[in-house]
Amino acid sequence: MVSVCMLTELERYRTIIPFKNPGGMGTNVPMVAKELERIGCRVLLNEPKGEYDVLHVHSPLPDSFMWALRRRRTGKPLVVHGRHLPELIKGGFRGGAWAYPFVRAYSVKFYNLGTVVVGATPYVVKTLAKDGVRGPFKVIPNGINREVFVKNEAEGAKFRERLGLSKTDKLVLSVGLRIPRKGVDTFVNMASKLADRKDVKFVWVGASEVLLEDVLDHMSPGNVLFPGHVPFSEIVGVYSAADVFVFPTLAESYGNVMFEAASCGCPLLIRDIPVYEEWVYEGEHCLKARTDDEFAQKLRMMLDDSSLRSRLVEGARLLAGEHDIKKTAVMLKELYESLTSGRHGA
Repeated sequence: MVSVCMLTELERYRTIIPFKNPGGMGTNVPMVAKELERIGCRVLLNEPKGEYDVLHVHSPLPDSFMWALRRRRTGKPLVVHGRHLPELIKGGFRGGAWAYPFVRAYSVKFYNLGTVVVGATPYVVKTLAKDGVRGPFKVIPNGINREVFVKNEAEGAKFRERLGLSKTDKLVLSVGLRIPRKGVDTFVNMASKLADRKDVKFVWVGASEVLLEDVLDHMSPGNVLFPGHVPFSEIVGVYSAADVFVFPTLAESYGNVMFEAASCGCPLLIRDIPVYEEWVYEGEHCLKARTDDEFAQKLRMMLDDSSLRSRLVEGARLLAGEHDIKKTAVMLKELYESLTSGRHGA
């Protein structure tokens, strides 16, 4: 049985920085670990001092860098996960644009320690290679747990009641940190362009965090409801309440929330950005937009055309199915086994 240590460091840093939202890594990695154990892989979570065959580092935090460096020196298998593209620091962290050149240089050194570098999308691989990461690379989606993210009408009704929405109101939802990179301004502007639609309510779930910018420090919320952070244990109810999920993010490496919403039966309206080229298709899995006007126009189409909305619900579910966490676990296990047997061409 192959064994792996998955290292995120999140719990260690929670004692230093009291963040509420652990991000996609914090929610996804434990689910991947459980699925790996289910298919016969022994997993140690955040126990780098233990005994294992492969070290799989998910974060470029300082301790993880040191563990990766030690592992590299021993010549033992090391998987470095490209979850954090250097560009994502811009439009999020305070002073992110200033820090970007330093973060990029540090990240390249970190990723080049890996025996293999895993990217969730082809875009991640292309971006890291362009920055100077040598690879070899392996594209493995983060994966979505289809058994967890299932539409729950009762929980959805509770969330709508909490917000004071009627059964006939149409809920347009987005979920994410309340930072510039996530496209909060586009969501607010889109809502203002549909101010004539009194039956449509706009809700952004998520807050900012320590060290991060907060969009609401610089702009009015308009006619968008911002209920703040919702615990991960309640997020299925949030998705289940929505009629349309809008993802106006300006840059991503994957976008876990988009797949979570899709798995819960939400039709998707997303920004047309490079990470979703060639595998998330307009008119099949979602609708795509680039400008605030396009977002407003396409949202009206989705709200008013029930047959279009139904097709997009089914397309979104198919997209989520293609990224089932069970497939992710199998791909990771095969990678670990190839590294331990020497079959990988690294």
